[in-house]
Amino acid sequence: MVRVYIVHVAPDVGLNDPAPILLKDGFSFLAFLFTALWALWHRMWFVGALIFGGWILLEAALALSGAPDELRLIVSLAFSIIVGFGGNDWLSAALVKRGYVLAGVVVAPRSESALRRWFDLRGFARA
Repeated sequence: MVRVYIVHVAPDVGLNDPAPILLKDGFSFLAFLFTALWALWHRMWFVGALIFGGWILLEAALALSGAPDELRLIVSLAFSIIVGFGGNDWLSAALVKRGYVLAGVVVAPRSESALRRWFDLRGFARA
């Protein structure tokens, strides 16, 4: 399976940064599982607060409405799926806001292959 990776490079080094950050485009399984904790781990404080606040509002609304446990489970799962699909996009936006440069896109089966391909495309010699 071929995946698409978004490449970010450090702001102070430029496009020839030897250690770019690769983000897989699409669903983030860790963001799906850990939601607000995942956002806080990546220092996205506002996103983490919004996710945490969303959980509280959803749970409060479902508890006050007397929703059955099955519906609460479905709504919680749907909320986690939304966070999973948005997670890598939010992380990419946070990196750009911190000054990282969105340098390009690489297609490869794994992140290691994507990193190698990125260096090959930039003309770096392999060690």
